[in-house]
Amino acid sequence: MGASARPQRRPAALAALVLIGCAVQAPRSAAAQDLALANAVVLNPAEESVDRGVLLIEGGFVTGLAAAPPPDFAGEVLDLEGRFVMPAPADVHTHSFGNMSPRGMPQMLGPQGTANTALFTGVAFVLDLFSPEQMIFEYRNRRRDEGGQGAELFAAGPCLTATNGHCSEYGVPTRIVDTPGEARQEVADLAASAPDVVKIVYDHQTYGGRSMPTVDLPTLTAVLETAREHGLKTVVHVGTWDDLREAALAGADAVTHTPGPDPPPADLAELLAEQGTYHIPTLAVQGDFARMAEDPGLLDDPLLAETAPAALRDAYRVGDGWDPRIEGFLTWQRTLMDTSLEAVRTLADAGVPMLTGTDGGNMGVFQGYSVHRELELLVEAGLSEWSALRSATTHAARFLERSWGVAPGDEATLLILEASPIESITNTKRVHAVIQAGIVVDRALLLN
Repeated sequence: MGASARPQRRPAALAALVLIGCAVQAPRSAAAQDLALANAVVLNPAEESVDRGVLLIEGGFVTGLAAAPPPDFAGEVLDLEGRFVMPAPADVHTHSFGNMSPRGMPQMLGPQGTANTALFTGVAFVLDLFSPEQMIFEYRNRRRDEGGQGAELFAAGPCLTATNGHCSEYGVPTRIVDTPGEARQEVADLAASAPDVVKIVYDHQTYGGRSMPTVDLPTLTAVLETAREHGLKTVVHVGTWDDLREAALAGADAVTHTPGPDPPPADLAELLAEQGTYHIPTLAVQGDFARMAEDPGLLDDPLLAETAPAALRDAYRVGDGWDPRIEGFLTWQRTLMDTSLEAVRTLADAGVPMLTGTDGGNMGVFQGYSVHRELELLVEAGLSEWSALRSATTHAARFLERSWGVAPGDEATLLILEASPIESITNTKRVHAVIQAGIVVDRALLLN
């Protein structure tokens, strides 16, 4: 399903801004303008602070919070009328081909469509953890060199895996590492493309009675060590709690997915916290399809309806039954829905830093929108609203080695909301406007 199949969009919420001066509707590639966000309620997840005033932005960066615009301020003044400003969230685990369908055609988006859809929903940064290597790096590099629309994309490129291991089954060429020597060679070669992270599969889980080959511990260790030598961060796809433990001890920067249904071993949370290993729970991809089957009303969320065609959403509604493979996937999700939440609560209570990642491109999740679902599920798991927001903002910025937010010196990439996400995390879906590096985004252009 190409771009032409997407429904027409209503005008962006930007039109509702009361603007003193001329309208600001600049594309991402335009030069940042000086802005003053007046009557703003400014939320800083890093400090758990709520401040009111005029947020000043100059040259694409936040310069401070004032009671009023400076007398000599020459930029545009946007009256937010008490709306809420927070750092824009990130998705640190996606695959940017589009949105999967349980029956019928998927929604094919590609990197540009994924970036556009994400930014429309307020998600300003996406980390692609496996796409065709040359294509995704060329897109990322062109976007960084020339600018353009949509969320900023970070990329791992290939998914390092064993022969016939996970990631090799999709028909997309990837890099095979069966020995420590191959691991060192492949990572060193990959480093020439400057991946934003190196991803490797280390997964000994059995899914529906079936398991796939995976690398051994020496090969995993060789990947992680070689990546560190090249100054590259690492993300390890894990399947079991033992996988997660061994990846953390071997020096992984982040692990993605929440094993189950068994709870984590008693000492594991403390170990992860001591190691400083980030956890990307991917709660939505491990349960939201099953939740939709139980509550089809989830498919009618207004923000989802704006970004996913009705035909795609209807494909998730229970009809005449599911293909046996889909039914098996739903059964697997039902075993994880509650246990994953409990496991994340245990890890978070011990101080393990969380990152929001959706595993977009898989069944039951939607590009951009599911970041908001991930935040909701983190709160359902027991994290505070502030902690959930940090997983998408403060922690994500640190992991991606970027600084964006509401503090002086931060890149002004911001999400403006109609209501407070501290009062209810579901309010992150009430997007009023998006500012990207000091530019107010014309959201209507993103999905046309």
